[in-house]
Amino acid sequence: MSTIHTQRIFFAFKVNVAIAVAACFALLLLSSCGSSATSQGHPPPTLSSITVTPPNPSIAPGATQQFQATGNYSDGSTKSLTSSVTWTSSSSGAATIENSGQPSPGLATAVATGSSTISAASGSVTGTTGLSVSNATLSSIFISPASSTISVGGSTQFTANGNFSDGTTQNITATAAWSSSNMSIVSVETTGQSNPGDASGVAAGSATVTATSQGVSQLAAVTVSSSTNTTAMPLMDMTNPSQNYLSFAGGLYENSTDAVPTDHDAAGQTIAATIQPLDANGNPSASGKVVLASIGMSNAADEFGQFKLTALSNQSVNQTTLVIANGAKGGITACYWTVAEGAPPCGADTANQYDRVLSDVLSPLGVTERQVQAVWLKEANGGPGVAGCGSGGSLPCNSLCDPGNAGCSNTATTTEALRYEEQLGDILRAAKSRWPNLKVAFLTSRIYAGYATDDLNPEPYAYEYGFSVKWLVEAQILQVRNGTVDPVAGDLGYSNGTAPWVAWGPYIWAAGDTPRSDGLIWCNGQPSAPCNGEVDYQTDGTHPDSLGQAKVAYGANTPKSVMNLLDFFLQSPYTKAWFASSP
Repeated sequence: MSTIHTQRIFFAFKVNVAIAVAACFALLLLSSCGSSATSQGHPPPTLSSITVTPPNPSIAPGATQQFQATGNYSDGSTKSLTSSVTWTSSSSGAATIENSGQPSPGLATAVATGSSTISAASGSVTGTTGLSVSNATLSSIFISPASSTISVGGSTQFTANGNFSDGTTQNITATAAWSSSNMSIVSVETTGQSNPGDASGVAAGSATVTATSQGVSQLAAVTVSSSTNTTAMPLMDMTNPSQNYLSFAGGLYENSTDAVPTDHDAAGQTIAATIQPLDANGNPSASGKVVLASIGMSNAADEFGQFKLTALSNQSVNQTTLVIANGAKGGITACYWTVAEGAPPCGADTANQYDRVLSDVLSPLGVTERQVQAVWLKEANGGPGVAGCGSGGSLPCNSLCDPGNAGCSNTATTTEALRYEEQLGDILRAAKSRWPNLKVAFLTSRIYAGYATDDLNPEPYAYEYGFSVKWLVEAQILQVRNGTVDPVAGDLGYSNGTAPWVAWGPYIWAAGDTPRSDGLIWCNGQPSAPCNGEVDYQTDGTHPDSLGQAKVAYGANTPKSVMNLLDFFLQSPYTKAWFASSP
């Protein structure tokens, strides 16, 4: 062995010894070298108390209440103990509760009027809360989703919410009796089985699933499709031609893309370039105004209201000639906007909405109808699964069905997505008639509605409104391109002054707490990631709360890649020239 080789080995040995000695010296700060630091460290924290939530709830007989147990430790930390504690109910005659080892630890079921103390124990530590069982009676049941399409071999979980005489709403999924009108097409698990309300597709066809409790029943329609693509997926993420929903292609625009077609884009930019300040009579004027108005119902009114407040205080927004007018209003669903003059065909409220916007919104802002040049439109229909289609609106509007299935019929008089597309066409023509200088309209479909506790506008209708918008925009593109008027959307020509040029505004649907490609989620208090307790909804699970509204308005609590109203109007090539302070 050479002298140089021997020296290298000796040097490496010294370095390794030095490293080991240094490491041992560092360990001496915690323990003796060669012994376990853990054995010499602090003792593990001890459980000091248990908190049981929610505190002192009240439910009706037959309803359930999920309790959570949180352990509080001596070092200030907390830990969920729901699945490991021993659960007891002091009065099984009033309420029973599932224990650890059962399917749903901490799930209490109300038996009869009375009260009980609910206890969660771990060793010698116990936490308690009260549970009251009221004498309220069940008045109605709402099943979510209101209708569903599944594949053969696929399944969907239905939930049943009971509405009680004392005004409370309780989840009765576990205690309701579930049945199927045709078990050879759809099977469903019922009380006593592992997943009550879980329906499975047996063979292609249609059936109804019914939930019954205390003599009250409600049904949901189920279509079993031979198609494998029955899962709702954000349209903006369905850009692979092989992806579809019930055979319908995705993407916000034609050919499964999210990009505005070249010819429609050119026309939009040309039309947008003509937007300029107008005086009260609609004539160009340097001291005139550009009015951006909203059309919609309660969700739109709240979201656009948040957007307006933010825009009015944002120096990137044109504060000189731009006027933002929130014409949307709670309860004013799609039908109310379909006529430019006179009473709409919508029941008790016969007020014309364009008259209301003029007197209550535009005039107080000091502007006129002739100064309205841009519109944001977001609408829906109330209770589509209950009524609205056919026979004078007395029959339910169905969700979309797969045209490849025998018996599938998607029409404007049977299917909500097409009824809404037809209404959108009527609204755009009415708005153009009433606001003659209206140049551009931007459409947004609904937010996620899978947390809904009533039949106002649940899934899958909220999701399928995205197809309504997609098909309407495509109808205008194709009409201008080849002269064919779509039989559902109607005449959408903008060169003849029938309608404004139309495009997508922000697309804001995501599948609940499943992040879409840009990270958008909708949460309803789920404790785990990605929601981490975030709540975006009011108690009905349909209307966004202040955080949900802010998500749509200016992107609160969302990744920067998620498009919101403020960013859209500041950045869009069809809006920034007149919306932004420095285009």
